[in-house]
Amino acid sequence: MKFSEIKKVSVIGAGWLGFPLVEKLLEKGYQVKASTTTESKILKLREMGVKAYNLNFSPTIADIDQLNDLLDTDAVVICIPPRFRQHQLQTYHAEQIKVIKDAIEDLPVNKVIYTSSTGIYENSNKEINENSPTSTSPKAKSILLAEEVLRINTDLDATILRLGGLMGYDRIPAKYVDGKKDLNYGDIPVNYVFRDDVIRAILHILDLNDHNAWNKVFNLVAPEHPPKRLVYESTAKFGEYILPTYINPETPPAFKIINSDKITSKIGFEFLFPNPLEFEYESFSV
Repeated sequence: MKFSEIKKVSVIGAGWLGFPLVEKLLEKGYQVKASTTTESKILKLREMGVKAYNLNFSPTIADIDQLNDLLDTDAVVICIPPRFRQHQLQTYHAEQIKVIKDAIEDLPVNKVIYTSSTGIYENSNKEINENSPTSTSPKAKSILLAEEVLRINTDLDATILRLGGLMGYDRIPAKYVDGKKDLNYGDIPVNYVFRDDVIRAILHILDLNDHNAWNKVFNLVAPEHPPKRLVYESTAKFGEYILPTYINPETPPAFKIINSDKITSKIGFEFLFPNPLEFEYESFSV
């Protein structure tokens, strides 16, 4: 069953993921609105022909009229990452999402895509799918609470994308371990996803726009899971990073392998970058 045609899309959080998503939506012919907290991005968005809003969810919002105008659309993509370091309160991110959900429920729009995280799952030393138990850690509980805002006791058609570690371009794995010593996790598998594949998955859901696409939870992680050690070695050249050293712990750290078969089988999505060893990066001098 097809839903009403989607012509207008609003992106909440035009940051590292949301801004290039806006660019691709425009290329596909959608009418786009977007919010950000950065004034320079407001100007760039407006130059692109996007109606842009400076909105800060902290967790409530000062200008509800601007939010309502942003949500005068056919579909909403929420790209607000939880900020655990700044906000220790476990419910903070869920409260941000609830502000958006409450506003949506008073408006005609009811199609929502929320970019969540595979950090919701426990490191259980096995393969994980969408039905696997979630972790009881504070971070995982925070993410789960945000998801539940959009999925429980609501009439929204909300699809949750649980993203792996977002990589590509200036997010270079080797940068995050540059010169580190005695890492004990070199041999555990990665659960990364290339930024372009996340954008492609969002566009695929919007274009498909049927019962297979909405009201679903999908893991979104590249199907191949090489060990971290190999990923660091293959990406060090992009910034002349110093490779870390490793130790072999008596008890290896816990890990998980995220299975993304559901999004492939359910809606026919295909990864353009299935192997994290082949992601594309920008070169930097350090």
